[in-house]
Amino acid sequence: MSVPAQSERQRKLATVAAAAMANKDTPLIRNAWYVAARSDEISRNLMARQILGRSVLLFRREDGTPVALQNRCCHRSFPLEHGKLDGDVIQCGYHGFRYDCTGKCVAVPSQPQPPENIRLRRYRAVERKPFVWIWAGEHDAADECLLPQPEWLGSPDWDLYIGYLNIKGSYVHMHENLLDLSHLSFLHETTFGTPEYARAPIELTVAEPNFEVWRHVECVLPGIYAKPLGWEGQKALRSSGAQYVSPGLHVNTGFLKNLSVPEEQQQPQPTIKVAQLITPETQRSTHYYFAACRNFARNDPEIDAFMLKAQTTAFSEDLFAMEQIARMQALESREDYYEIDVAADRAGVSMRRYLKKLADAEAAPVA
Repeated sequence: MSVPAQSERQRKLATVAAAAMANKDTPLIRNAWYVAARSDEISRNLMARQILGRSVLLFRREDGTPVALQNRCCHRSFPLEHGKLDGDVIQCGYHGFRYDCTGKCVAVPSQPQPPENIRLRRYRAVERKPFVWIWAGEHDAADECLLPQPEWLGSPDWDLYIGYLNIKGSYVHMHENLLDLSHLSFLHETTFGTPEYARAPIELTVAEPNFEVWRHVECVLPGIYAKPLGWEGQKALRSSGAQYVSPGLHVNTGFLKNLSVPEEQQQPQPTIKVAQLITPETQRSTHYYFAACRNFARNDPEIDAFMLKAQTTAFSEDLFAMEQIARMQALESREDYYEIDVAADRAGVSMRRYLKKLADAEAAPVA
């Protein structure tokens, strides 16, 4: 069957545009900070986590400092998570090779001295409660000044709750999804979305490395916000922002104003901030923490539980979308598969182009 000329032209244009954007096959960006785990997940018990396609061993030294090392013993690839800690020394559970916290092999039981060249890959790990971050590239190249955790995350001025989802899809598409406010009325119809949202004007900031989207909507708030505020059925101004910060962080902000209340009776503006912490597990799967802070309905465990449940439900809708998209991408042949972009995609497309530039620069040979 012949392909109509217009369709073939559209396919070619879309293919050229897509080649400049990061996608599920783009090499992962290692020279960046990513969340390895929540602070309370890492202890004196050895644990492993797949991060950017590598198995990473996580634990705390006796002084409480977090450590991140290659999880595979250099000898016969036994996972060190199944070994044991002796003070600050890891002992492999297979042949007893012992490694210090820098990854250096300090003992081989079957011979007097260990070979000098045996060393585990070491990662820079930095704790910024409530998270432990990891620099996924070379240890000595890590720059703590680039660690992107917002100062409000963990501040006593905000109430905080944290959720986690594992997504069987690319971190690139999750970043694009979070920078896309046009899907709220549809994918999140019963959680975040309201009908007015889809038609609201978009304010864009697109200037590498800053990609930001805002929408301002007058609407009856969805229950996730209306219930904690006691604004059920009341009209409000909802200002929502989405910002790409780094390969491992995206921030969403919401400002709320009750339009049913006279100006002089307005309370301090209710605000919610969500740190979306995105860590590639593999090329095709993603660790996704969301840490939400609010300045209203403070110190109320019931509201914490309600909002965590509601946001987990909403973000699970994103998970569903990402996994269904990944499924369709796997089903379609490369010749048949292409996507088109519309005006609302501008920020996401620009962000994906930027990620592609970062990945290409990292992969380029050193002169």
